Amino acid sequence: MSEAARLDPAVTIAAFDAFLDAQQDDQLWELVAGDIVAMTNPTETHEQGITMDGRGCRAYQGGMRIQRSDATSGLDKPRPDVLVRCGPFHGRTYVTDPMVVIEVLSPSTIDSDRGNKLRFYKTLPTLRHIALVYQEQMRIEHYVRTDEGWRIEILTRPDERLRLDAVGFELPLARVYFGVPAGIPDAAA
Repeated sequence: MSEAARLDPAVTIAAFDAFLDAQQDDQLWELVAGDIVAMTNPTETHEQGITMDGRGCRAYQGGMRIQRSDATSGLDKPRPDVLVRCGPFHGRTYVTDPMVVIEVLSPSTIDSDRGNKLRFYKTLPTLRHIALVYQEQMRIEHYVRTDEGWRIEILTRPDERLRLDAVGFELPLARVYFGVPAGIPDAAA
């Protein structure tokens, strides 16, 4: 969840890292298209998460940022709601090789998540799945990288499954939206 604070000129990763080092409180921030974005406290629905099984992959829920590379001249360093990476542990505060990114959309974040952040994610060569999970309706936009580019599938029914083949994981929408209020159809019904 985020609220943008536009700054000109665009902020680089190096300047963003210096900004983070200077912070005196626990406020969470991310860098999206050169803008420093304040993240609001997530709701319980927002934090309802999933866990990945073996295969040497780790799932991070809201704590890791993504950069295109180790270079600090980039303009993006977002903090997705969930990311999965596979491979050796690096011990950094960011990753450059995510396999899966999941963003939970809320009214305050939908424009950024479906706009600049989605465009950035699609440029990451290791990324295989992007899932945009709507908070106020049963809907997941699942982007899957293919040899021809990105393919999108829209999931809206409790019996449909979010399949993250790159990491051998799948989950029915009924489980994703289990017990979630706010007018979303009860998946168990």
